[in-house]
Amino acid sequence: MGPRVKRTLADHKDEDRMLDIDWTTEEPAVTAGQLLVTPLRADHDPEALGQRFGAAAKQAVEQSPFAAKPGDTFTFTREVDGAMQHVMLVGTPSLTDPAALRQLAHDAAREAQRVGAKHLVLDLHGAEGLPAEGDDAPQVGNLLAQGLELGTYAYDRFLSESGRRPASLRAVSAWGRSAAPGDGSTHGQIVAAAVARARDLGNGPPGLVTPTFLATTAEQMVESLSAEGHDVSLKVLDHDECKALGMGCYLGVAQGSDEPPRFIHLTYRPKGTSKARICLIGKGVTFDSGGYSLKPTDGMLDMKLDMCGAAAVLAAFEGATRLQVAYEVHVLVAAAENLVSGKAYKLGDVLTASNGKTVEINNTDAEGRLTLADAMIYGSKLEPELMIDFATLTGACIVALGPRIAGVMTNDEAAHADWMAASERSGETMWRLPLPENLKEQLKSKIADMRNTGERWGGALTAGLFLSEFNEGRRWMHVDIAGPAMASKAYGVTTPGGSGVPVATILELLCGEIQTTE
Repeated sequence: MGPRVKRTLADHKDEDRMLDIDWTTEEPAVTAGQLLVTPLRADHDPEALGQRFGAAAKQAVEQSPFAAKPGDTFTFTREVDGAMQHVMLVGTPSLTDPAALRQLAHDAAREAQRVGAKHLVLDLHGAEGLPAEGDDAPQVGNLLAQGLELGTYAYDRFLSESGRRPASLRAVSAWGRSAAPGDGSTHGQIVAAAVARARDLGNGPPGLVTPTFLATTAEQMVESLSAEGHDVSLKVLDHDECKALGMGCYLGVAQGSDEPPRFIHLTYRPKGTSKARICLIGKGVTFDSGGYSLKPTDGMLDMKLDMCGAAAVLAAFEGATRLQVAYEVHVLVAAAENLVSGKAYKLGDVLTASNGKTVEINNTDAEGRLTLADAMIYGSKLEPELMIDFATLTGACIVALGPRIAGVMTNDEAAHADWMAASERSGETMWRLPLPENLKEQLKSKIADMRNTGERWGGALTAGLFLSEFNEGRRWMHVDIAGPAMASKAYGVTTPGGSGVPVATILELLCGEIQTTE
């Protein structure tokens, strides 16, 4: 769970977006316009419902299609001592599931926004199986706080004033059997703020979110975090500095654009002794046209989101710093645009990575792995205990796992176990894919050390195998987030556009115990 952070969210989040979350064991007083949300399971007692809300409410529920199944809702308004209170009954599965906890809180906050409520009462005092005390209680507060904050998320930067709906929700009272989960609330708000940061970066139009914009964002993060007393630093390499390091694969992708490439290296060091050095690498292609392997219009519409890996690691860096994780964290982003021009790299070109390996280009739309290759080589020189890359890398991964599951590839069993445990705690879904050595045959080239793509079948796997050639013997894991990083429609705590996946899992990993080789 990590340490409780004793600061208000106003320290790192706009105050007008901050929720005041209070845990109480006493039923909060009813105020005008308040929203009360009560989760119910399918086996709830109808008589208890009548005793609490009255016979008329009980009869209305019984005559409705509401069966308290997950996703079911029933809303009504009642008068209590002269004040009108909105009530929403929510069908929910067991609240021991992290995803269910986050979604309950998210949906409650969304409903509060819909009815214009300033105060939300989340009724958890009767929730079966919800840890009220003990070591697991703060994790409940963490997950609920994440859901509540994300329930207020909206990307409205480019909407006119008439199109914006100001956030109404200001305060939340979590009414439970114990106030112990409140120890995790601030932690959850920090995680949610990091997820929101990643979403904002992904949702920004490509004319705004350029490689330079990402570098500037990193600079602003460091300025803010340094002012709070954290030991953080930033190095940004320009084209010439990357060329001096021999980053031919990365610069080959970038050369087709007038926007200059920016290689971002962020460092966080904990105040105490570091448990280990962890390197997180995010794919930072801020717009991907496909290059001369040009995408069709439909395939290009969402390609401002091809930097969601970069958005995730940049946002996770900010969250990890504010959570004061016990690991030294390095974040790398090789930011570039992949465009078509007279300068763009071409099919048949041979690029040389910074470790001397040569790559024949047989698909300019397989550019992310080229940028990651040089970033991984750079990262390996930092001598990390573990190196993880995150990338919207292949459509093949979406074909294999669908749009909501990330593919995880590694030959390191301990790293895989730690990551999957963090995924279960966060409520983000991951699935392991293999790295079959026999598929490397597809990457052979007649004129270079390798090609950048293999055959269509198993494309997510050959992408992972390509990257494995550049880990330089370090412990390494590849997470293909092509599906869950981009949402075409709302689900769970996710809104359409950039989802912020897998920020929550990264922070769960860094707040836990990572197995080392020592």
